[in-house]
Amino acid sequence: APPKTSRRFGTVRWYNGRRRLGAVIPDGGGSDLFVPAQGAPNGAQVPPQPGGLFHGTRVSFMPMALKRGDVGYSSSSASVVCMDVRALAGQRGLSVGVATDAGAKEENDDRLAATDLEQLGFLAGVFDGHRGHACSEYVSKALPQAVLSAYKARAKREGNLVKVSHQQEAGMISGALTDAFETVDKAWLVQARKKERMDGSTAIVALLAHGFEVPLKAPPSERLGCAALWPKPKEEEAKAEDRQPGTVRHALGGVAKLFVAWCGDCRAVVLRGRVALRISEDHRPNRADEQKRIQKAGGMVVKDVRGIWRVGPRADNKFARELQKGKPDPSKMKMFLSTSRSFGDPELKIPDPVLTATPEVRVIDLVPEDWAVLICSDGVFERLSDQVLADVLYKCMALGGGDAVKGAREVVQAALRAGTRDNMTAIVMRLGWAAPPDGDGAPAEKAQEASDS
Repeated sequence: APPKTSRRFGTVRWYNGRRRLGAVIPDGGGSDLFVPAQGAPNGAQVPPQPGGLFHGTRVSFMPMALKRGDVGYSSSSASVVCMDVRALAGQRGLSVGVATDAGAKEENDDRLAATDLEQLGFLAGVFDGHRGHACSEYVSKALPQAVLSAYKARAKREGNLVKVSHQQEAGMISGALTDAFETVDKAWLVQARKKERMDGSTAIVALLAHGFEVPLKAPPSERLGCAALWPKPKEEEAKAEDRQPGTVRHALGGVAKLFVAWCGDCRAVVLRGRVALRISEDHRPNRADEQKRIQKAGGMVVKDVRGIWRVGPRADNKFARELQKGKPDPSKMKMFLSTSRSFGDPELKIPDPVLTATPEVRVIDLVPEDWAVLICSDGVFERLSDQVLADVLYKCMALGGGDAVKGAREVVQAALRAGTRDNMTAIVMRLGWAAPPDGDGAPAEKAQEASDS
């Protein structure tokens, strides 16, 4: 009888639940081992957790030698693949905390979403309602499933995903986010017309998707030939263009991407070390590109007596003149908003599409220094800068040992202390595979390694 094969161990370089394929770095060295379509029990279920086979996840697996005729067999390689790939216990993945407060208002019209989306990953969103909460509540419930449905529709049209590049795959997901925003808005407008609803909602969602395989760069000796032998100044050693792609330091070549889609003035910020990196750009009526779009659609942009830019109906609307005079009828001035994109608000979409729910979408390749993501309604940022809020999270979570829930609460409390009167909602996504920097600016994991050596 042939000897019984024992389980082996390794580290996930990447695993893509959309294609159900991946690669494992085996312990002891050697070439990466392929994870075939039936190699992981989780299949298409890939939350950004160790069980979802995230980049860098420690796993055990059963090696299986392919036979001639099997898919993936190659006479020029060992033709060994990983089967029954399972995450080891005790590893960290994504954790999420939320907090919300009505501020000085009687009602809190903010809503939120936080959910796994099968093969896509994890989606978190903030929906800031105005003139009521019916629209924000509808969108918060409908949008996550709409994103997944839109992606599946695009994947079906694409056909075989195995040969799709990571750039093409990212384009499919970005397109699905746009499709979902527009589909949900159209559905809400139908309901709003029947029920005579006039409220609306701004929105932002962040989708954390992993499993993107990005080829590693050739070593300098291969790219530069003899020139690589010459000594280089120390400051040139870590140029950005020389860095290998990867989200986790010990699994380079595998990338997790953060897809951020928004319409309106909710905001997303990535904490890269101690620095706050704003991903979204507020949709305000005085943004040059937004103003041009509004005017082309038949709307107008005006500044009220408090200096706030607002978007409203076509220029011949009598309410516009009242707004500029500073003596508006509050019931009528609700037609003028300080955001230039939103869900709902049928008065500013029919007959002229002055507002739009079509989102902007940005895609960020997460790097090892990215340890948290902050998503908030505009009330949180009313009086506090992105960097101040990043410092709040750093003090609470990195120095104080707080979790994502405590971090979100601290963000809202900081906004309240600063005098914010609007509704406030914060979502903190703690990227557990990454360590925040220590007090000297170095990642905590590196500081620990130094203390142990």
